[in-house]
Amino acid sequence: MFCPVCNGIQSLHVSCSSCASATVDCGRSSDLTGPYAPYEQIKDEPLFSDMHLFDASSCKHLLYCSTCNQTSEVTVNEW
Repeated sequence: MFCPVCNGIQSLHVSCSSCASATVDCGRSSDLTGPYAPYEQIKDEPLFSDMHLFDASSCKHLLYCSTCNQTSEVTVNEW
């Protein structure tokens, strides 16, 4: 399975829940774990991570609204 957003097949078009402005996709939430995380090969998450408890076939992306400086997270279904 793979994330269509991470692989450039789809793009996220999500409105901010606070002000309804367009948000910017800042990438996978798990990429924030280290300075080189976005450049490392994507590995399976540990069995008991939050990601697997929520849904084994999903990819969480961080969204940012520049209008109200809010961040949020959205779950993308993997193919």
